[in-house]
Amino acid sequence: MSVTWQIVIISAIAIIALAMTVRWLVRYILSGTYKAGEVVDPYRPRNFAVPDPQIIEFTGEKETTLRGRYWRGSSDQAIVVVHGIDGPSIEMLPHVAYLYRAGYHVLLYDNRGRGKSDGGFTTLGFLEWRDVLHAVKWMRKQPGIDSEKVGLHGLSLGAACVIMAAAEDQSICGVLAESPFVSMPLMLGHISNKITRLPTLLIGNVVRTILDWSLGTRLRLVEPYAAVQAISPRPLYIIDAEHDQLFPAETARTVYDAAGEPKQFWKVHGAAHANCWHVCPEEYEQRAIAFWELVFSENPPQVIYPRSADLGNSAHPTQVTNQSPANR
Repeated sequence: MSVTWQIVIISAIAIIALAMTVRWLVRYILSGTYKAGEVVDPYRPRNFAVPDPQIIEFTGEKETTLRGRYWRGSSDQAIVVVHGIDGPSIEMLPHVAYLYRAGYHVLLYDNRGRGKSDGGFTTLGFLEWRDVLHAVKWMRKQPGIDSEKVGLHGLSLGAACVIMAAAEDQSICGVLAESPFVSMPLMLGHISNKITRLPTLLIGNVVRTILDWSLGTRLRLVEPYAAVQAISPRPLYIIDAEHDQLFPAETARTVYDAAGEPKQFWKVHGAAHANCWHVCPEEYEQRAIAFWELVFSENPPQVIYPRSADLGNSAHPTQVTNQSPANR
């Protein structure tokens, strides 16, 4: 064998080895090797005056077993709570607590590749939003729940996933989404640019291509901005952090602007990404409960007033109407 062919063969082997190493490294980084489902202080049910949950599991997309916690409420209404990319899911316990105290059945589960769920690694929303649909299906089978009275609450990646799930399943009653992004390709480009200072479009496409090959995904399809238009006429509440250090400014507002009525927007002043409850827990809880009360009311509104509370912290989503703006 000639030296040239030896070089070609060795080079090919080296390229294949490098590619497989990159693929393994990507999956490892996105695997959630930490135990995101473990209960850590201060996120314990007893600290939030709620009972210990029922430990459950259900089958998600691609026959993946997902595990979580279920609190049985006193009403016939239910809410599925979805955490962000890093979790742990138990950090959503403050939301579970006020929803449970308000009488709702609440399901909080570990996303794939996180906590006690199977799946190996996150797919950055590509499969996760479909997992939400499986969670809703599980919830609807539980005793005491009206299958037509299920809502979704999501945070960050979870916010993007609940928007896309509600766009697919028109029987979901309403959506509360905190810190959603416009699309995964745009988010990847923004974050990659912050790290490398390379042109956003160039580095974003390179990173997306590597991730798609490594994870077996098509991340261009993870686009809450396009999906949110299909939520109307069901109520939507977008909550945004004023000092979001992860997403570009006005990202959540862009998603809100793309949605139809009824909808409401609240910018939480002084809050970092996905940290709005921690900044003003009492007001957050009051707003969330008021929103879910109108979602599950006999005649949900066509318009929510005031539409936006980003200029102050006094307006709550309790003023509602079934009239169009032109008729007011």
